[in-house]
This record gives sequence, C-alpha cells and structure tokens, in this order.
Amino acid sequence: MPAADDRFFVSADALFDAVREELKENHRAAFVVSGNSMWPLLASGRDTVILSSVGPEKVRKRDIVLLKEEDGHYLLHRVTKVKDDQIETTGDGCCYRDGFHARKTILALVDEVKRKGRRIRCTSFFWRMAFSLWMALYPLRPLIFRAWERLHRK
Repeated sequence: MPAADDRFFVSADALFDAVREELKENHRAAFVVSGNSMWPLLASGRDTVILSSVGPEKVRKRDIVLLKEEDGHYLLHRVTKVKDDQIETTGDGCCYRDGFHARKTILALVDEVKRKGRRIRCTSFFWRMAFSLWMALYPLRPLIFRAWERLHRK
C-alpha cells in the first residue's frame, strides 16, 4: 500500500475521459492542476480547477478553458483573443501565444479555483482584475520571470 504522501498518477487521456463523462452527466468536474503553464495564477499541485460544460459560443476573452487540440493534446489555458469561430489561448506562465483553435475544441470552462480549502469564482471582481493585469503585462513576462528566478535561486 502506498504511503500517505505518495501521489497517484493517471494518463491525461484517462483523466480527461473521466472529466468529459462527469461534465456530460453532471455538467461539472474538477481536477488538480499539474504543470506550470498557468503559473503564477494557478499552481501545480496546489490549485484545483472546477469546470463546467459550456457552449463554445459563450466563451469570451479572459476565460480559462480546457480544450482538446487537433493533435489530441489537452490544454488548460486562458483565452486571449476571440475571432469568429476561433479562440487564441495563452498560458499565464508562458511568453508565447498558443495560436488559434476552433471553438469546437473547447471541452469546458473553468468556473472556480479551489485553493487551500477556499473557492474563488473566476467571475469575481478581484480575479477578473488580476487576470486583466497579468494579461496586460504579457510583453514584460520574460523580464518578470527572469527577475523571479534570480530572486529565488538557491
């Protein structure tokens, strides 16, 4: 039997198949974030995202979406531009844009973030302002990340 601090890992396909089923049945699902592409606003292993099924036409700029790219990879990133039947996404922890995706690739919308037992609605004024500020700082991200690394070197 694994120790209490051991983690249980599943493949992305298995996880997101379960998420899709849960969304289909209950219209909501959740999972713990892994990876750093959404840092600093979402942290790997710390934050849980709570998703809801949504019509792709209702997604707008600043929303965080889960989508399945045409090559089969899953992506949890922020919408940075909406153009007709396409959206452009960018990870909060990335210094590059992902490019455009067809709206039909959207599987779900992040409604809430659960952090340290507290639920934070993505539509709250504070979070919308934090998202907007971080998006406005996009051109400065390389400098911000380099400064952060220098401050936190061991």
